[in-house]
Amino acid sequence: MNLNFLKGKSILITGGTGSIGSALVHRLIKTNCKVIRIMSNDENGLYELSRQLNLSSYAFDNFSKDMKKNKIRFFLGDVRDKKRCKKISKGVDIVIHAAALKHVSIVEYNPIEAYQTNVIGTKNMIEASIKNKVSKFLLISTDKVVSPSSHMGKTKAMAEKMIFHRKKKSFTKISIIRFGNVLGSRGSVVPNFIKLLLNKKDITVTDKKMVRFVMSINEAINSVIKSISLMKGNEIFISKSMKCFRIFDLAKALINYFQKSKKNKNKINISNRYSGEKYEEELYSKDEIPLITIKKNLFIISKIKVNQSLKTQKLLKKYRVSNYNFLSQKQIINYLKRSELL
Repeated sequence: MNLNFLKGKSILITGGTGSIGSALVHRLIKTNCKVIRIMSNDENGLYELSRQLNLSSYAFDNFSKDMKKNKIRFFLGDVRDKKRCKKISKGVDIVIHAAALKHVSIVEYNPIEAYQTNVIGTKNMIEASIKNKVSKFLLISTDKVVSPSSHMGKTKAMAEKMIFHRKKKSFTKISIIRFGNVLGSRGSVVPNFIKLLLNKKDITVTDKKMVRFVMSINEAINSVIKSISLMKGNEIFISKSMKCFRIFDLAKALINYFQKSKKNKNKINISNRYSGEKYEEELYSKDEIPLITIKKNLFIISKIKVNQSLKTQKLLKKYRVSNYNFLSQKQIINYLKRSELL
């Protein structure tokens, strides 16, 4: 992927200590961008990331000589704080807004907190970016915004709507990228299942019918960078490379992979669904299909209807819901190996 468009750019990553944010830092530090600003309300996360990068984590605002020698800047701050957002985004060219409350079960019991972070926090960052004449702003969203059944999905859908239906034009180009489940991210199902199996514990699956769109962290990062290079504003980007599998099939595949003795077989327990969970996820709604073009392995949703061939229309209908072309257990293991999760 050609990354010359990042040359000399100052980049701000909110939620920069999370799985996606920190992976972006590790990728972008190898490019010819000018500066990477990492914003997080997780003090220890900033410290640990600085250790991973072999950098000093002090002088968050008043840059020390040590910090000036490299591209990284650490900022302790919360997207709920509008003044802090304005200060940290000043002089920035690109904002990647990854800060969010994302765990469905936790957000269900803390909906007001989710609203404050996912909606108000996004609003604060957008307004700060516009005021500071940031060139590009990309919101990292989720497939759970389509026909949302959870508070997490609903708050992220509100954030999307706030961006996609903005009437005022600005210098800042603002777009969205939707992810499925990112395998290997903190709290995601694969590392959780592997940890249980290594500790000889049984796996609990919500329902045998539960299906999810999945992507590796590398695929997610590639999609973000590609979207930034292509974005013109007011688009929603979705990676076409996402896979689908049943969570029950994942559990069986991992049990077979780690099983050393047939006598000591781990069990799969079936539990009730969390409040707000869906059996299937959707990448885009039926109403969005006429607005989609396909470019560089991305579905791109715009505000204007596009001319689509019959072949494209059929393809879009097939990809929309996570109920097609499930990976087999063997394919799941091979996919996890390619994604360096096994």
